[in-house]
Amino acid sequence: MRNRIPELYAYCWSAYNQPSFLFFGPCTVLSQEGAQQGNPIGPLLFCNTIRPMLLSLQAPLTLGFLDDVTLGGPVKTVASDVEKIISAGMAIGLSLNISKCELIAHKDLRVDGSALLSFKKVDTEDTTLLGTPLFPGLVLKAWEDRCEDLARAAGDINSQDALIVLAEIIVQCT
Repeated sequence: MRNRIPELYAYCWSAYNQPSFLFFGPCTVLSQEGAQQGNPIGPLLFCNTIRPMLLSLQAPLTLGFLDDVTLGGPVKTVASDVEKIISAGMAIGLSLNISKCELIAHKDLRVDGSALLSFKKVDTEDTTLLGTPLFPGLVLKAWEDRCEDLARAAGDINSQDALIVLAEIIVQCT
């Protein structure tokens, strides 16, 4: 923080210089790692921490949204970048959750001897990124799914609650 966002350094130093006492019933726990739960600056601290790692990656497509990272490019480049993420993460106390990792590729793609082998393989036709379809064929299906969700939710609401929700929407829009 001192080097990249010096305006926030004093706040971060005062908030995180000493362990915080967390109380749970009769127990007291010292919080000594990571941002405090509920601290609105926590996501910024996390992003500031992983930024150098993201900047070091070579994939032509490198996107980071908090702890979700998306890489795109030649298989060898992406595999090399995944290895960098794993080793850089270990150095700062982060680990890649392989069970949540996906390899988005055509069905006939072959991957040899890398961390990519343990990723869940997803065909390009079924691809979404942060819940958004990436290809035109999926947009209509996603739209239909959201409409079904909305219809199901609307069917479970009584008229008085619907009126309260509608009034709140009108207030928010004005």
